[in-house]
Amino acid sequence: MVERAGRSVVDRSLGMGEAAGSIPAQSTRFCSVFPPNFYTILPEGLFRTTMRIRDLILPEDKVFFTLFKEMAEKIDEASTTLNEITHELPGGTEKAHKVRQIEHHGDDITRKIFEQLNESLITPLEPEEIARLAPVLDDVLDKIDWVTHQVCNYGIPESNDVLKEFSYLIQLSGTEISHAITSLALLKNLEDVKIHAIEINRLYNLSTELLSRAILELFKTNDLLMIIKLKDIYEGFARVMETCNDVGHALHDIAMSHK
Repeated sequence: MVERAGRSVVDRSLGMGEAAGSIPAQSTRFCSVFPPNFYTILPEGLFRTTMRIRDLILPEDKVFFTLFKEMAEKIDEASTTLNEITHELPGGTEKAHKVRQIEHHGDDITRKIFEQLNESLITPLEPEEIARLAPVLDDVLDKIDWVTHQVCNYGIPESNDVLKEFSYLIQLSGTEISHAITSLALLKNLEDVKIHAIEINRLYNLSTELLSRAILELFKTNDLLMIIKLKDIYEGFARVMETCNDVGHALHDIAMSHK
C-alpha cells in the first residue's frame, strides 16, 4: 500500500493564477483562443503545422492509461495465482511469495500514477477521476495479497468448494476489471466499460450470497479452530470482492461522465 500523493499547484507553469488541477480534463484546447472558423481559413500545410504546435504545447498525457492497464494486468495475474493456490491446497502455498511481489509492483505503479498526476497539465480523464481509480485498484491488490497469505499460513489441510468458488469469483472480477480498463483507454467504448462494471457488481452480489451460505454451513461443524480460520479467510475473500466492486463503481461513474 502506498501513501496517496496530493495534487500540486503549478501556477508558474500556466503563467496565470489558476491551478492546473482546476482545469477540466479534455476541456483546455489550444484552439479555444481562436475564432470558431480559425482552422477552416488556414491553408492545409499551415493547419497541420498549427496542430503540431498545439500538440506540443498542450499534449494530453496518455501515460495514465498505460499505467492503469499495467495495474489491471497485475490484478489479473494475482487473482489467477490465488485461484491456483485454492485448487492445490495443501500444496501451492509457495506461490504466496509471487502474489506479494505482484503487490509490490502494484505499489510502484500506483506511485507512478500519482507522481505523473502531479506533473501533468492536461489529462485524458479528470484529475479527480484518476485520483479515485488509482487507489481502489491498489486496494484490490492489497486485499488479494492479504487473503492469499491467510490461505497459505493458516495451515488449511485441504481445499473446499467455498474456497474455490470465492477465488474463482475474484479471478472473474479481475478479468472484468482488465477488460473495462482496456475499453476505457479508447474513450470510445464507454458502453463496454459500463457493461463490465455491471458484471463486476453482479459477481460481487454472488459473493455476498456465498459468504452468508458459507458461514451458515461453517457453524454447523464442530472443529472450533477450523471455524475461526475459515471464517477469517471467507471474510478476507469477501473484502476482495467488495474492493473489486468499488473499482466497478469508479469505472461506471467515469464512463457516465464522459459519454
